[in-house]
Amino acid sequence: MAQENIDRLRASYEMFSRTGEYVDLLAPDFEMHQASSIIDTAGVFRREALRDAWRELQESFEELSMEVEKFIEVPDGKVFALIRMRGRGRGSGVEIDNRIAHVWTWRDDKVTRMVVYEEPAEALEAVGLTEQSAPADS
Repeated sequence: MAQENIDRLRASYEMFSRTGEYVDLLAPDFEMHQASSIIDTAGVFRREALRDAWRELQESFEELSMEVEKFIEVPDGKVFALIRMRGRGRGSGVEIDNRIAHVWTWRDDKVTRMVVYEEPAEALEAVGLTEQSAPADS
């Protein structure tokens, strides 16, 4: 089931990057936890938050891309995703090239929670891994 979940997540990220829409993986009670102050937001957001957050990001950047560099299946069924965000500020022209992490929690075949980490090492620690103990790319 874990590889199937990773495959579904990969397809969802690809669709979300292209269209702002996502493959319907989210449980009705889905929550996104912004663990740090990425784009000056923090807190808990419900199901529609993904679209809203992506729109907010797209409005702030002339060019914006999100690429998954690595998925890791975590022993408790969670999935760690290392994300590379690249873009250029709409008004400032400032370029960004950052790595962040998402940790996904599943119930059956739906996602109930996603936690966004500004520092990938913090996300690995939260799931009981370190950069040295993390398996190779999935």
